[in-house]
Amino acid sequence: MTAPGWYLVADIGATNARFSLAGEGGLADETVRLETASAARGVDLVDAALDELGRPAIAAACLAVAGPVQGGRGAITNGSLTFDVSELSAHLGRPVELVNDFIAQARSLPELERLRQLGGAAPQAGVKAVLGPGTGLGMGVLVPWDGGWRVLGSEGGHADLAPGSPLETELVAVLQMEHRHVSWETVLSGPGLERLYRAVCHLWGSEPEDLAAEQISARGENAADPVCHQTLELFFGLLGAAAGNLALTVYALGGVYVGGGIVPRLADFAAESPLRRRFEERGPMTGLIREVPLYLILDEDPGLVGALACLRDALARSGAER
Repeated sequence: MTAPGWYLVADIGATNARFSLAGEGGLADETVRLETASAARGVDLVDAALDELGRPAIAAACLAVAGPVQGGRGAITNGSLTFDVSELSAHLGRPVELVNDFIAQARSLPELERLRQLGGAAPQAGVKAVLGPGTGLGMGVLVPWDGGWRVLGSEGGHADLAPGSPLETELVAVLQMEHRHVSWETVLSGPGLERLYRAVCHLWGSEPEDLAAEQISARGENAADPVCHQTLELFFGLLGAAAGNLALTVYALGGVYVGGGIVPRLADFAAESPLRRRFEERGPMTGLIREVPLYLILDEDPGLVGALACLRDALARSGAER
């Protein structure tokens, strides 16, 4: 893969970073996965990925990073790496686009091929929204615009968590003893699932084990451990509430999509969980939201798909401006 004209695209989270080459036909078969914390600087991480890919000649690059991007600079919210468009462009000698990872996730939505619908009717033409728990909780919005799409960023994962039952109110009180600000991300993330488990243990009066999110999921999925099972049920109920709030806030009649690193691995559990019920419980707007489709994203690398779409959009804009 040394022919000029390849694009470099990346989806860089707080834990893992994925890189791929792309051409006119889409993403190449090879995807490089690196630990985000393995590099001291953003440019070093990109260099390591290019080494793994065989140092191809590239025409442009798009990096989607898990944190806000402003003025050509971005930083991983739950990490330490920073990225600067000017530095990266000078280092690579090619134009670089830098976007938030859920800007890329949102832009991927029309391009996705593996979706599992949980309730609702057919999507209407209009706004689509996406959210996904991983190391954090990302959100993004996709708006039809002038024959194409415009993406709106969001940091809604850091909005105040809204409990929807007496049990959730008790859980928030427990979480507030440890966290000054209890947001959706406080519980709807990998670390959040662990916090939620400890809070449930507190309410049950049981001693929490030292369990990682993957272990809580595995124990809760088959109901072998009742505390982990209730934790997972609460997790998906809260996720449904967050998704329903997002649908109302942006009027996402085109559908709400759930991605991230946790939910796709638990798709069968999600389908039987309170996720869809809590999504629809919107008071006087329940009838409206009942028609909105809710999708689980099962595509392997939607962030890379979206990064490529963002790059093509940027190159098209720059060409039109010239």
